[in-house]
Amino acid sequence: MSTPAVVKAKRFLVNRIIDQAKRANVPLTEVETCMLAFAPGSASPAEYEAAAVFERDFDKEKYEAKISRLFQDVYATDKSLARAEVWEQSLDALVHEDIYLALIIRRIGLRQAPVPWYLPELRSLRQYLTLIIMVSAGILIAFTPIGVRLVPDPFLRVFLVLCCWATPWLLSKIARGHTEEEIDAGEDSAQAK
Repeated sequence: MSTPAVVKAKRFLVNRIIDQAKRANVPLTEVETCMLAFAPGSASPAEYEAAAVFERDFDKEKYEAKISRLFQDVYATDKSLARAEVWEQSLDALVHEDIYLALIIRRIGLRQAPVPWYLPELRSLRQYLTLIIMVSAGILIAFTPIGVRLVPDPFLRVFLVLCCWATPWLLSKIARGHTEEEIDAGEDSAQAK
């Protein structure tokens, strides 16, 4: 079941694409227009019939290319006219929806496909990659026979383990310091203007 925000977002985006098609003299058939808002979970019998006609009579790749071009053109136009906020709200509302237009939006690259709750986001994994590697290296050196063979001196081994475990903390401090410097520099240049 669609929420009012999803219905409003879908109506807004579909209307913007149809308006752009009229301005650009790109013909859209009734079936093509219907497919923009097609959602398998909530489709009416008439919408399923239009989807069957679309599958049988239309080239899906050409249709998606045409809609993508119209979408990108109207999106760029509206952003230049300071209407980006409405677009962002609409795109955010549709990102998790199972409608054909949301699939096209993801293919354009304006929004990413939702990640299942049980899978970590790759961005967060990349953020913690140094931590994972250095802690693993410290464990390898401290608690395995490989570590004893690589570093036979126990004091040196403890020192290396502490260095491995402290490295992610030091790197985060350095990165945070650079970020604060960039923010300060941005504020200084804004004040100078």
